[in-house]
Amino acid sequence: MRKIFVAGIIFLFLSSCSTDFAVTTDWQDITIVYGLLDKSDTASYIKINKAFLDPTTSAYTIAQIPDSLFYNDLTVELQEYNGTLLVKTIELNKVDGNDEGLVKDTGIFAQSPNYLYKTKEVLNQSHTYKLLVTKPDNGKQITASTAIIDDFSILRPTNTLKINMLPGLKYNVDWFSAKDGKIYDLIIRFHYSEYKFSDSNFKEDKYLDWTIFTNLASNSTIGNVEMFFDIPCDNLYTFLSANIADDADRFRVTKKMDFMFSVGGEVLDTYNQVTIAQQGLTSGQVLPTYTNIENGLGLFSSRYHKNVLSIPLDQRTIDSIACYSVTHQLNFLRNDSTLCP
Repeated sequence: MRKIFVAGIIFLFLSSCSTDFAVTTDWQDITIVYGLLDKSDTASYIKINKAFLDPTTSAYTIAQIPDSLFYNDLTVELQEYNGTLLVKTIELNKVDGNDEGLVKDTGIFAQSPNYLYKTKEVLNQSHTYKLLVTKPDNGKQITASTAIIDDFSILRPTNTLKINMLPGLKYNVDWFSAKDGKIYDLIIRFHYSEYKFSDSNFKEDKYLDWTIFTNLASNSTIGNVEMFFDIPCDNLYTFLSANIADDADRFRVTKKMDFMFSVGGEVLDTYNQVTIAQQGLTSGQVLPTYTNIENGLGLFSSRYHKNVLSIPLDQRTIDSIACYSVTHQLNFLRNDSTLCP
């Protein structure tokens, strides 16, 4: 049995022993690309790795050898187009993601180095971008293209209207879709402070990230279409109870909420759908692979982040968190800074 190994953060294929799948070459170099351009971020990063077939070495052994994961020398560029007109070419610099605050998770792949290709060029949302990776040893070029997701408007919540999440009700989130955006995630960051009865000098500012939805799809990518989502308010109390430990020596003060939206492009949505479809396949089958990379494998698309920050909660919600049966034991203070009896 031979193994095909993809040294990247997306793909890892181990060939099955099925007679339906025949390997015809002893060694093959495949380039794996992963990149999501983000106009809302301060920098864009592209991850480029090797994938190859080796009939003599365990894939798990190869995974720990950095030289087997990365190319020594690549030219990585972004070509910016206005329609069919080439506006400019942007060269990306090779950096170690571990030094950029993008520390690679531990696992079967070597954790260090974690090479990425970076640019701080400001992206134009009305233009398209073509990724061009050139291998200098043979001149082979790997390419992919993407539009840039546009900014969008959030109607609710706003910074000027306090959050009301009383038990038994629903909180409605309302926004207009982003041009070239297809799938949406929303995380609510709940901020609170923690104190000790036994130590008047003790204070910790904390937060919890509450996932509201992931991969919520819009009907189109034309943009400016109103979208809604109703959050059952009871879920807030259940979430807090499940994620904050009971401690008789501690009391807490509710602070604020951040609503953090993420939008992904249509290619990212397609990739997710293929990945979900593959989960129904048995391990003895060869999995179909979605890619939009020419002369390689992987994913090149765009995303966009937009936040509504520091939204206060209304008095009734603060009192409910303190007194509701699900969260009463957490010792949150009421709006008047007293504990609920």
